[in-house]
Amino acid sequence: MPFSAIYVAGSTASLLLDYLDRAGLNLPELRARLMALKDEPRMPITTWWALLDQLQRAHPIPNLGLAIGACLQPHHIGVLGYLAIFSDSLWQALSRFSRFQPLLHNMTPTEVRLEGEDLVMWWDPQPGHSPWLSDEVLAAGFITLIRSHSSRADARPNRVEFPHPPPADVTPYEAFFQCPVVFNCAALVIRLPIKDMDARPTSANDPHLTGVLEQQAEAMLKSLPTKDTLLNQLRHHIAMCLQDGTPEFGVVAQRMGMAERTLYRSLNERGLRYKMILNDLRFQLAKSYLQDNKLSLPDIALLLGFAEQSAFSRAFKGWSGETPMQYRRARWRDTRR
Repeated sequence: MPFSAIYVAGSTASLLLDYLDRAGLNLPELRARLMALKDEPRMPITTWWALLDQLQRAHPIPNLGLAIGACLQPHHIGVLGYLAIFSDSLWQALSRFSRFQPLLHNMTPTEVRLEGEDLVMWWDPQPGHSPWLSDEVLAAGFITLIRSHSSRADARPNRVEFPHPPPADVTPYEAFFQCPVVFNCAALVIRLPIKDMDARPTSANDPHLTGVLEQQAEAMLKSLPTKDTLLNQLRHHIAMCLQDGTPEFGVVAQRMGMAERTLYRSLNERGLRYKMILNDLRFQLAKSYLQDNKLSLPDIALLLGFAEQSAFSRAFKGWSGETPMQYRRARWRDTRR
């Protein structure tokens, strides 16, 4: 895959902004770049690498990646982060991380496997080696998330492996990860003790919320594999606006950094209308939500940005020919057969 097709979630820019605040750094030029990117659905991986490089040149401290990774919070990686902290166990959190990883980046799949007493998280360095600083942030952030949001605040891997030459001093890495850290390996690998896999998150587990998050994540995954970048961005920003109510065309265009006239013209060139795209996304989400009997019809109407349940019911019948309740009952009967 060419580097031009590889991306990372735009929300990762907020991680660097939070690090700048924690470190007391102004760096107005870098801040402006990060502010412009943090609400984007994705950015090229080369842009992420360039941002890290710009920060390192302006702030050349040792072990910068460890310091950045130590700031990681769930919102920095979006839905994926919240799914992790609302999991039943560390094992489920890691499984979800692997499953929904494309929402964070598409550089290489996260492989999860068992080897002896270890659960191995493995990232293939192909199609090319990620820079040292980027891998350092990934590994440190991964462990920070486990320690901050599970019952194992003292969690330590059995071993961490980096596909890079060793730094002059490996002591800070061993102190951070609290385990042996080796270099010049075939890939980035974190080996976790299987005995820790039952560790529960510190956040109260909410099956209802988790179900909604998984449905949102599934819908976002389905929107990824299309070559039309504009439509990808449009669907992403509509989904984000649904959380605040009806996603008005002007608000979505503003989030995308486009004039309303420009967005309208771009859709017209594709033979599309905004309302058609909005309704298609709502319909797909509605069908998913209706399969969750813990979600009431008023809940679903709210999640889809409808002011009233009656408006949602009318819209759904227009899309499917059935009322939401008829659709739900039919699917329930199908599952009983």
